[in-house]
Amino acid sequence: MRRALIVVVLAALPVAAAPFDKSGITDWTKAPEPTAEPTFKAPVAKRLKLKNGMGLLVVENHKLPIVALTLLVPGAGASADPTGKGGLAELTADLLDEGAGGLSAIELAEESDRLGASINVGAGVDAAEMSVQTLTKTLDPTLDLIAKIVTQPAFDPKEADRVKGDRMTTLEQRRDRPREVVAIMLEAALYGIKSAYGHPASGIREEFKDLTVKDAQTFYKEHWSPAAMTLVVAGDVDAAALHAKLDAVLGVWKPAGAKLPVRPVVAPQKLTHRLLLADRPGAAQSDVRIGLVGLDRKDKRYYAFEVLATTLGGGFTSRLTQRLREQLGITYGAGAGMDWRLLPGPFVIGTAIVTAETAHGMTETIKILDDLATNDVPAAELEKSKQNMIRALPAMFDTNSSTTEALAELVLHGLPDDWFAHYADSVRKVTAKDVKTAAKSLIPSNKMIIAIVGDMSKVRADLDKLGLGEPEMHDLYGMPVSK
Repeated sequence: MRRALIVVVLAALPVAAAPFDKSGITDWTKAPEPTAEPTFKAPVAKRLKLKNGMGLLVVENHKLPIVALTLLVPGAGASADPTGKGGLAELTADLLDEGAGGLSAIELAEESDRLGASINVGAGVDAAEMSVQTLTKTLDPTLDLIAKIVTQPAFDPKEADRVKGDRMTTLEQRRDRPREVVAIMLEAALYGIKSAYGHPASGIREEFKDLTVKDAQTFYKEHWSPAAMTLVVAGDVDAAALHAKLDAVLGVWKPAGAKLPVRPVVAPQKLTHRLLLADRPGAAQSDVRIGLVGLDRKDKRYYAFEVLATTLGGGFTSRLTQRLREQLGITYGAGAGMDWRLLPGPFVIGTAIVTAETAHGMTETIKILDDLATNDVPAAELEKSKQNMIRALPAMFDTNSSTTEALAELVLHGLPDDWFAHYADSVRKVTAKDVKTAAKSLIPSNKMIIAIVGDMSKVRADLDKLGLGEPEMHDLYGMPVSK
């Protein structure tokens, strides 16, 4: 049975502007003329202090009835782990909300849900952090709950055993996470596996199994000091009322035995091997990290270095992604950037390359590095990198949570409250010569360590041809293998 095809043609009819349309555009068939680019002004927080010395930064934003808080705890991160007790800072932070102030872990979670709040506690390298999102109408009881978690953690042995067990399982499964393993290999080579910056923040199986709840209690008492903390708040709040409330629930907390944070002791290692390898038979791709110890956060070359990193591997239009992905098709993506820490952290190029093209990808990456150190970045490309950075700045403040995170970063590094106000102009001043000088002096390809986790039966012969010297072999947990 044949069916007739009926085509209905509707004539385009003029549509009257909706009553809520306030655009001012009367003819939607014509593109509007471009207007002047708006100037973004980052918020500057009101700086206050609680009775016990805890810092308080407040950004009032009354557009929505929500509030975000970030509690920064300098000196309570993984760099403060005692030697031989890697993972203690993370374990301690993890245990804080597993029962506190007379509430069990389940009761804390139920109360948080009842308030419409989200509370997360964790530890980075140089600091621990609590991140909170809640509603304006439940802010006061949320602050009461936060105070219990921060000041009265239970460190219940049963909960600690459960959390430790989960973490031990995760450590056992590390062999199945090559991206994590290759990062461990690189940072251990740069700083030393037992050092503040070189050991895995989550710990090593052989060390972590011996940690106890008493270790966590001791770490908490020594490193969670209110005098070192800063609470950053953004959202629908009144700064004066918030200050009074916080003074009542947190300002009265003056624990005995807490110590002010000390800067970690970090000594970059002497380069003994440029090539670090771990054999992962059957791997479809090689996970790669290339890096060295980078720049101090307050170095005057910061902006030139960031423009360099953006040009090299900061986004889809970067040289690494365009060459390795778009032109060669040997990776889904590649990135490059600094891990900014209190002391010079690692500068890392990261990617995953299809196994058969691993050595080719390394060769192309080195060519890109050498070209940046030898030739000026073309004007159009330089401007694109700078505009990518400048126009990404507003996104750092698009939510209350991102605002508190951005300001907490300033606090951690001891930068002025109005640092973001000068960011765009400082980026605009970077020249092609600045970028080339930074590439030549700060990330020379012949000083970089290359770490690879992949199928050595398929990549080793080609890697040996790169002239990187005798490799240091590692197991699938990232630990060196004895010869």
